[in-house]
Amino acid sequence: MASTLIFAAMDTTSSALSRALMMLSLKPEIQEKLRQELTNARREAGGDMDYDTLQELPMLEAVCRETLRVYVIT
Repeated sequence: MASTLIFAAMDTTSSALSRALMMLSLKPEIQEKLRQELTNARREAGGDMDYDTLQELPMLEAVCRETLRVYVIT
């Protein structure tokens, strides 16, 4: 049962990620804004970002929420 839950979680995560990347490819202006936000945050963090830093990125949050709104994962 645990392996089923782990597989299911990986499957929905990969589906959501694939859809987010597809949506970004269709909207290059949003892709560029997100890229700038991530680049600036990484520069300010001095390299790798921690969880709290990622939580503070509004464009990343917007892209994730919009992906989940448009493509409901079931």
